[in-house]
Amino acid sequence: MNQPQPSSTACDGCGATQTLSLIIHNVRYRAKNRRYCTNCVLKHHVGIFCPICFEVFDDSPPPHLRVMCFRCPTIAHRSCALPSTTDSAAPAPVFECPTCADPNFSYFKIPDRKSGGVDVQSAKVLVAAARIAATSMSKAAAAARFDAERRAKEAAAARKKAREALEQLASIVAKEQEALPEQRGVSSGQNAGLRVT
Repeated sequence: MNQPQPSSTACDGCGATQTLSLIIHNVRYRAKNRRYCTNCVLKHHVGIFCPICFEVFDDSPPPHLRVMCFRCPTIAHRSCALPSTTDSAAPAPVFECPTCADPNFSYFKIPDRKSGGVDVQSAKVLVAAARIAATSMSKAAAAARFDAERRAKEAAAARKKAREALEQLASIVAKEQEALPEQRGVSSGQNAGLRVT
């Protein structure tokens, strides 16, 4: 029996279609190009955004301004995760990110069919997922460009070596062809001398 092929507009993570998840993002993840829904982009990129305010980190916040989930590598702003604690020097209470706290948690809420509108939190989630996808594809493009430049240099070096090898071969063949008539002349003279005696 033939298995149905996944749709080009389906999420590689959960199988959601573009109509169900609103947007399918192109993402470079674990050295492969993938298509993820907004929810899966965030679930596969924990630690690079705050799961409370959905700010994507350019650099990880300093240790005294962040808190890490005790179950996964998710990092949140201390002020977002623990708004009641104002002393950043105090030891952080235990923090559990939303996805670890609830296995059925979804970052993105599907818009209301009637209004078609997206709430503020879902808009932030979309922006975070889009930034993560854009950054991952920019890094992939830079890596591909670097690899192409490296291969072009290797190809130029190989062409140069091949050209040098062909020139050396031509020189050897020319020397052998010059030496060949001289060897024939010497060997025919020796044979002639043998006949005379």
